[in-house]
Amino acid sequence: MAGSPSFEMTPGQILSDVGANTFHKVLQRGDSLRCSRLWMASAHRAEDGEIEIEICCGLDPRSDRWDAEIYYYSFDRAIIALREYERTGNMPEGE
Repeated sequence: MAGSPSFEMTPGQILSDVGANTFHKVLQRGDSLRCSRLWMASAHRAEDGEIEIEICCGLDPRSDRWDAEIYYYSFDRAIIALREYERTGNMPEGE
């Protein structure tokens, strides 16, 4: 994630279609995306050629570390997971 530009979203923005499009476009370009202390996402091409989306969630302000890292291989599944996380505080397991 270091070295690439980082873009900000506000909490709840991923819940809209515009927010989902922004998520997809920013990660597709190879940039990272962050939503406050809730989550941060980046994407890169895995060895098998698939896109791997890494989502870190729950930034602990005392240690400045994320509580969890989850990986997805589909933008749609990553968006669904982030929407659930923002609505409920529960991050679904990755793929």
